[in-house]
Amino acid sequence: MTYDYAVIGAGVSGITCALTLARSGHQVALIEQAPRTAPLLRGFSRHGVHFDTGFHYTGGLGPGEPLELFLRYLGVGDRIETFCFDERGFDLFRCDAPAFEFSFPIGFANLREQLAATFPAERQAIESYLEQVAAAGQAMPYLNLEAELSQESLLQRVIGPSLREVLDRLTGNELLKSLLSVHSLLYGVSSREVPFALHAAIAGSYYQSVRGIRGGGLSLARAFDARLAELGVTVLCSRQATAIELSPGGAVSGVRLADGELVPCAAAIATVHPQLLLDLVPEGAFRPVYRKRLASLEETVSAVLCFATCDAPIPGLSGSNRFYIPDTAAMDELGGRAVGRGALYLSAAYRDGDPVPAGFIGICPALYSDVAAWQSRRGERPTGYAEYKEEALERLTAQITRAYPELSGHIRSIEASTPLTVSDYCATPLGGLYGVKHMVGQYNPQPATRVPGLFLSGQAVASPGVMGAVLAGLVTCGTLLGHDRIRKELKGCC
Repeated sequence: MTYDYAVIGAGVSGITCALTLARSGHQVALIEQAPRTAPLLRGFSRHGVHFDTGFHYTGGLGPGEPLELFLRYLGVGDRIETFCFDERGFDLFRCDAPAFEFSFPIGFANLREQLAATFPAERQAIESYLEQVAAAGQAMPYLNLEAELSQESLLQRVIGPSLREVLDRLTGNELLKSLLSVHSLLYGVSSREVPFALHAAIAGSYYQSVRGIRGGGLSLARAFDARLAELGVTVLCSRQATAIELSPGGAVSGVRLADGELVPCAAAIATVHPQLLLDLVPEGAFRPVYRKRLASLEETVSAVLCFATCDAPIPGLSGSNRFYIPDTAAMDELGGRAVGRGALYLSAAYRDGDPVPAGFIGICPALYSDVAAWQSRRGERPTGYAEYKEEALERLTAQITRAYPELSGHIRSIEASTPLTVSDYCATPLGGLYGVKHMVGQYNPQPATRVPGLFLSGQAVASPGVMGAVLAGLVTCGTLLGHDRIRKELKGCC
């Protein structure tokens, strides 16, 4: 059969596209090279502890908020159970030089008062910052269904000011600026590069409300699977797309798989990394300037990650994450410092059914160039890589136990991954932890291409994280079916 749409990549964005199109009556094939859909969402387990690799927590998932509405629209909202993070401190920030700690409370008003009490001389700057965050979020057409959809609203992330520019206008307090920039670790772009509008969309959603999902990303992946089956989407897993076939007239006619099979379709949506897209389309399909633009897109910072199980519960990580920086300059140097000397993020890991964490995930920004010399096929790393990985893990473990001594002596097992691992599993050429950067001056691809019937979606189109991936899928489908239609249907779910 010929499908109306073939979607390449069954991550959150691809699944969102497939579900949105299928609920509109279209025949959809969803192609994924991994054995299961949403491979990053599913995570993995060690010694009975499950580690989330694609989902830790999110904003916008409270009743009536954007992500909750999106998931309800997709038909998975009632298939997951969410829980609220600690209202007094969903994220705990610590700095060594100067010695300083701060707990981010949930709610704009609570955050305003706690920040003002901590930095009394900066109340005006704090109020202005939070007002600008709220206003930027309200100006985004899908986060606010009443906002006008225009080219100007879409270009905020390209020509608008950076987060650092906004903060520099408001205050000279470097500690406050580092504190308000710490959520850069959730999108992998420094405050000097990230558009304020993107920061506002991500950080602002956390300021409003913070929730997790019982069972983590795996529960959401299972909910997606059930909905895909319910809507009759053809899911082709362990099937790698190797080419997007074009008709003699230059329009999409099908997707060729690694085993030679052709999936005929009237249109295709590619959710892969934009640089990988170049290997899927015929050489002359894109203009040289567009190919060059896709090839030159910068990626976010990569990371060395650790996955630890503990011999005792860790109640302090229940509903609360840890952000650590050695000094106020660390947030402007993501990946620019040796592992164990830069910024650090810790998140909880659970045993099935347990309410209290039994382990943790540690993320330390790092550069792909640190490991590029050992680039190879997975499982075939050259001599020297194992030693690098072991040394990096030792430094990262030492930093974690130094910053959080309550964990010292309680780590039962610990494993690491490097930017090479991230590159393999996230399918990002340079191991970008969050894919392509969203940065001031960088024009990321839009959903429509000049190839008739070829559309793009994924993190590069909208923003990172589950919220960004769902948003990208909706924006792509809005391009196909009409933004007014999609937003009207979303409003109908309110």
